[in-house]
Amino acid sequence: MTTAIRYMMPTPPKPRRVAMLIYPGVTPLDVAGPLEVFSFANILRKQTIYDVVTVGPTAEPVTTKAGIAFLPGCAMTELALPVDTLMVAGGGKPRTWITAEMIDWLRSAATQARRFGSICTGAFLLGAAGLLDGRRVTTHWASCADLARFHPAALVEVDPIFIREGRFFSSAGITAGIDLALSLVEEDHGRDFALNIARYLVLYLKRAGGQAQFSVRLQAQFSDVPAIERVQHWCEGNLDRDLPAGLLCQIAGMSERSFIRKFRQETGQTPGEYVATMRLEMACRLLTETGLSLKEVARKCGLVSVAALRRAFLRRVGVAPRQYREHFQVSQAADRFTQNRDAAASSGGSPPVSS
Repeated sequence: MTTAIRYMMPTPPKPRRVAMLIYPGVTPLDVAGPLEVFSFANILRKQTIYDVVTVGPTAEPVTTKAGIAFLPGCAMTELALPVDTLMVAGGGKPRTWITAEMIDWLRSAATQARRFGSICTGAFLLGAAGLLDGRRVTTHWASCADLARFHPAALVEVDPIFIREGRFFSSAGITAGIDLALSLVEEDHGRDFALNIARYLVLYLKRAGGQAQFSVRLQAQFSDVPAIERVQHWCEGNLDRDLPAGLLCQIAGMSERSFIRKFRQETGQTPGEYVATMRLEMACRLLTETGLSLKEVARKCGLVSVAALRRAFLRRVGVAPRQYREHFQVSQAADRFTQNRDAAASSGGSPPVSS
């Protein structure tokens, strides 16, 4: 008697459901960028390992300022919970699109998800739902101050491209959501698989530096106090010099102790911190707008050497000066074309033809 042996094929793992909350005014790339990472994971694995769905306040199309619309997979109240990964996309003027219904739904859905978080200004909705309290969080660099002001219990950080802590995550602006999604795939399926996705999408698995490299322009405004404003303007024109507090208080016509206290009150920085920020701002401008050598850039900014320039960039920007120049410098050919085009336009002539 022959005994038949039946071999059972292994059951494939259940796909991880990734839900993205979208709404009118959402930023298209905040939605499409991260979800494309999960889509490519399915393509490369040749099976559905991520079940991706967009959800809206209703099932109606979601409009965007980019002139395109997204059709949600379902209304948020129709989504079967829990999901594996819950993401909230960002949008312009973030506090204008938050509704009580979205807040209530998000509180319930986030507490049930294995992990949850935001893309860009989606963090404002998490904050409105009370989900940022006591957590490290980031958003687009231009919105970090507002996020900290509206949600003081959150630990807002300006520089990270994204933050991952336990089951919570958040990303900086726009394309940073793609970096975050790659990180989530790496957690689920390993570095090699995430690297393959990055290669197919022509991306870095981990980009150099933080978002400070995109926001190094001096944030402080000139003071309304004449003595402090005088010092600020004087510093701006003399960055190639040594600028100790003792010299600056003389220019202000104040005692050193009173000057330092008033300067910090007006600018939010000590005189030394302010000067260091101005030196860095000038260095960024010279690196992107001129062809000066690193040595000459360092000299004009009042830094003693190329090594000092490099240390300042690595500490404050997260990348070396040479990398910063490669990322942001307009090519000389493009710069000449722009200048010639503008000159032709102002004289009534025809714009030049690029060769």
